[in-house]
Amino acid sequence: MNEPDPPASPSSAPTRPHAELRRILGTGDGLAIVVGAVIGVGILRTPGLIAGYLERPALILGTWMLGGVVALLASIAFAELAAMFPEPGGKFMYVREAFGPRAGFVAGWSEILITRGFSAASKAIVIGEYLILLTGWGGIRAWAAGVVALFLAINLLGLRTGRTVQNLITLVKVGLILAIVVAGFVGPTHAPTPIPAVDPGARGLLGLALAYLAVSFTYYGWDDFLKLAGEVRNPGRTLPRVLIVGAVSVATLYLLINLAFLSAMTPAEVAGSPLVAADVAARAFGEAGRRLITVAALVILASSLNVQFMGLPRVAYGLAERGLAPRPFARLSGSGVPVAGLLLITALIFTMAMTRSFELLIQYLAVVAISVDALVLLAVFRLRRTRPDVPRPFRAPGYPVVTGVTLALYALLFAVIAATQPRLVAGGAALVAGLAGAGWWWTRRNAALWHGS
Repeated sequence: MNEPDPPASPSSAPTRPHAELRRILGTGDGLAIVVGAVIGVGILRTPGLIAGYLERPALILGTWMLGGVVALLASIAFAELAAMFPEPGGKFMYVREAFGPRAGFVAGWSEILITRGFSAASKAIVIGEYLILLTGWGGIRAWAAGVVALFLAINLLGLRTGRTVQNLITLVKVGLILAIVVAGFVGPTHAPTPIPAVDPGARGLLGLALAYLAVSFTYYGWDDFLKLAGEVRNPGRTLPRVLIVGAVSVATLYLLINLAFLSAMTPAEVAGSPLVAADVAARAFGEAGRRLITVAALVILASSLNVQFMGLPRVAYGLAERGLAPRPFARLSGSGVPVAGLLLITALIFTMAMTRSFELLIQYLAVVAISVDALVLLAVFRLRRTRPDVPRPFRAPGYPVVTGVTLALYALLFAVIAATQPRLVAGGAALVAGLAGAGWWWTRRNAALWHGS
């Protein structure tokens, strides 16, 4: 049986001395956030790895399409939950409603501390590396610190400022991606020297599984807009539309990019290139093309990192509103910014970027993310059964078959990881167990608030 929510009494309700969250985000803003969050440097780096595993263009493109289908199916299921509970925090909200506050604690804090926090730190480091490549001076840590400080300042100004920056960066990002696509179709169609395919031992089912893992990594983040659901206009209509159109848009861009790569290079050449986009752009535009890719990588990373500064403080805010985080995280500034959460996220990203100790933990992101997302999909089934009274502005079509197939694909992916990388799964399980223990301690410590008087 689920534990009851914290009572809405003065002793437990969060204080909002300055402002409320404001519903100012529309469909265009949401699409900019989805595209900004999902399309990262992964699409510039993983095509070579995937081509090395699969070799044939049909398999390569088919795997990218499969990734898009899975993202679309999951977005349909998530859309039902988002329309039911259009509140800040995203996934933790749905898990909490279905399985209770302790499960919600794990889902929310796993995003802040593991899946999104460490991912954001890695982006700050890579931005530093690209800035050094572009300018030729400075150190990675100094650049990373400057980047973190810049995004803190932008988001302290309020969601309107963060939204404007995100819309502009994403517009530039899409333009640069289309320039890469053009380079692939208009440039030379062969390399002067053939490049051999890599890793000839990883073929067949194993190669397909490893390739799909790389593809799934590039799609991760399509649900980040849900963290800002409390600030979305007409959420019952906007949230499902953004999730579904966003997933289709990203899948379309990914297919265009890969078609362009395979137009310019053979699969063997793609497999031998660690940064395919740079090679394709260099063929079409010379060395100016390589500089274009450096700028594109910076814009792509900046767009994705800004989403984390926008979304993660809202997760902390939502957790605090439900008694799953300290109360200060539920306080807003005069411009509607959850400042305590923003400062926490900034401190985490800054610390990891300075120490670079995130490199080991980032290997566990996929395991933890898949586990939490599977729990969200299970929430669809549980809430259909236990909460039929809650209004559903959007109902997932094809339920329960479509949602069941999506869950089965997640389970299959997890099984492949467990079979091929048992230590990785054990480490991810340990991280989740640690969060579960912390959730048990937190809810037990606040038992008086849970049950009221």
